[in-house]
Amino acid sequence: MPYQTTWETNGIYQKFWGQVESPELYDSLRAIFDTPHFDKLQYVLKDYLDIETFDVGVKTIVEGLLLNMKGKRTNPNIIVAVVTTSPDIVEASNAALAYRFDAYPRKLFSTIAEAREWIASLATTPTSTQECMVTQ
Repeated sequence: MPYQTTWETNGIYQKFWGQVESPELYDSLRAIFDTPHFDKLQYVLKDYLDIETFDVGVKTIVEGLLLNMKGKRTNPNIIVAVVTTSPDIVEASNAALAYRFDAYPRKLFSTIAEAREWIASLATTPTSTQECMVTQ
């Protein structure tokens, strides 16, 4: 699963393409929590518009939710915007929300513009791109 993580002033933008599978998706989550800037993040924007397939199991979803709970102890101020038109990702996201123990507010969008508008309405300071790191 190729993906790119862009570190922005107050958050992280992750773009995914191709085939998304459980181990790599979990690794992309770990990358967020392992950043030295984690305590300052206000949002995570996950862009799945260019994926071809989404093959992620319930175990990975639950592990990701548990990772969020752990991260919330360090930074309780993150919101998560998920951008997708994939029925598989919508279903997985709704399944994650059904567990009711996700630490961070999460919302689904069909466009990046809608997601950024939501982020801007909740963020305390404006967002801009600061640094870029590519992970594959």
